[in-house]
Amino acid sequence: MKYKLEIVPSKQIDLVKWNQLVSASCNGLIYAQSNYLDFVSDHWDGLIINDYETIMPIPWRTKAGIKYAYTPAFTQQLGLIGAPIDAHTERVIKRIYSTYRYGSILLNAGNGLTAKIVQASPKPNLLLNLQRPFNEIKLLFRKDHLQNAQKAANNGLIFTEIIPIENAISFYQLINGPKTPHIAASNYQRLKEYCYTILKFNENCFTRAVINDQGDLLSSALFLKDEKRIYNIMNATSEMGRMEKANHLLFHQVIQEFSQKDLILDFEGSSIPGIKHFYEGFGCYEEVYFLWHYNKLPFPLSLIP
Repeated sequence: MKYKLEIVPSKQIDLVKWNQLVSASCNGLIYAQSNYLDFVSDHWDGLIINDYETIMPIPWRTKAGIKYAYTPAFTQQLGLIGAPIDAHTERVIKRIYSTYRYGSILLNAGNGLTAKIVQASPKPNLLLNLQRPFNEIKLLFRKDHLQNAQKAANNGLIFTEIIPIENAISFYQLINGPKTPHIAASNYQRLKEYCYTILKFNENCFTRAVINDQGDLLSSALFLKDEKRIYNIMNATSEMGRMEKANHLLFHQVIQEFSQKDLILDFEGSSIPGIKHFYEGFGCYEEVYFLWHYNKLPFPLSLIP
């Protein structure tokens, strides 16, 4: 059987074939689209099998002359996309090791076999199917989530669609930036440029927020959307917003807005118990993806964790 494996720089990729395969594959998510990778990553290569039967984006950097794989900010899952490579998995892994001697790669939920071979760590993601009427979806909500959303509305909080992208990003950076020092100011700027340059506001990218009657921003979210999913890229709530249950109202309203659409709401999960517990309250189900971290550098660099 014909089998050709190559790793090529992003500028040499047939972007039409690449993006068509991402769109057509159930595990081809927005993070693997070429224009997303162009904006959020420093550099990226494409691992391509045969004539774009299977692909894998690999963002990379160099340090001390060593090329290594890394995961860009705001990129939850990449990994192999397209036709299964079961018989050739070991060969693909060896090729990655020889090209990028060190790295961290997030494998998507369809890469279970590869994850098992490389002993990647499972990570939780949370999804909610929006195809049903809202009254049916709402039956899955935890009782306290319904009560808190109602409490927020009764207390005069206002759900709004009128919040600029840069305001949602700035609010997220203000609230969550200190907790995520590995995300640089340039990462936020890249995402903002991607939203404004590539996406159609209110169609492929939209914001939602909850404010009080004084106009204070209590909770906001920046969502990206493709033909499969709505991605909860940035969600932030102030201390006052938490007390007032603003985020409960925000997601209650977003789920209602997009119910009966052929989409999945991708909460982007969380390994942080409190955040995971909050999102689980909307009746979502868990999807597992994988963190593959490895070090194939020579000694003593092989001691680097």
